[in-house]
Amino acid sequence: MKNLKSIMLGLALLVTGTVANAANKPTPATLTKNEVLNIYVNAVVHGKTEGLNEILDDNIQYIMTRGNNVTTLNKKRILASFKASENVEQGCKYTTTVIEDTREGMIVKLELQYGGYVRTNLITISLNRPDWKITKIENVPS
Repeated sequence: MKNLKSIMLGLALLVTGTVANAANKPTPATLTKNEVLNIYVNAVVHGKTEGLNEILDDNIQYIMTRGNNVTTLNKKRILASFKASENVEQGCKYTTTVIEDTREGMIVKLELQYGGYVRTNLITISLNRPDWKITKIENVPS
């Protein structure tokens, strides 16, 4: 009987220790602003869409201006557009320039150079606690 009590006490301590330890596990590291930017650039330039859904804010706006026409895409339409060009290499050179970088966000200019044509996007990355998300993409007419 004494052995049974000792075994039960040992099991109870083991279970308690395991549960307490599981509760203290750190949360997975969130992506940095630069990692979010890299995922987006990989999607645009190389068609690599892995992780794209997670870095786009649910209320993201993609604003495209063509002449006098302004079109705004929501997250669903942005993802559908990337899905259509998944794994397609753009065959362009690109540069990124940080316009503004604060503790709460970052604005980056992405320029895609196609021969004699340059496509420019302004990308806004905001801290939506606890994650960094792209909240706005604006196509800047050349």
